[in-house]
Amino acid sequence: MAARLVLLLVAAAWQSSVASDAHCQAGYGYAPNSSTCAQCGAGTWSAEGSTECTRCVPGTWSTVAGAGSQSTCTKCSVGTWSSQEGSPTPDSCQKCPAGTWGGAEGLGSLEQCMKCSAGTWSSELGATDDSVCSACPAGTWNGVTGSNNRTHCIDCS
Repeated sequence: MAARLVLLLVAAAWQSSVASDAHCQAGYGYAPNSSTCAQCGAGTWSAEGSTECTRCVPGTWSTVAGAGSQSTCTKCSVGTWSSQEGSPTPDSCQKCPAGTWGGAEGLGSLEQCMKCSAGTWSSELGATDDSVCSACPAGTWNGVTGSNNRTHCIDCS
């Protein structure tokens, strides 16, 4: 009888820590179509007292399930970008394409990769600064930004 009473008290304490006053503990949110708190999955987080899990913003990812703050969302590294919300792995971070470079962490769209300026080109993927943008050879020019091939440099004559 005493063991059963202890078990009931433990179960009641656990339930009150998961959902109190219609809110969930940090790292938990309501399951779909339910008022029962469930652990937030990887790529999401929730603060204490929240009722729903929030997705990591584009340009970030998290492998942590049950995360209690946005700080668990890790920014994509320099030279990469991701438009995916709630990414559970760093695999969503894609390299900036040739002809561009990404100079900051956490880029949330392809458009945030900066284009090499006119008169330059780069074939490097995932470049982290504009030093990869090579000038067209003497006597040639290219009027396009974001050029990814030296053949885009045409003769000036």
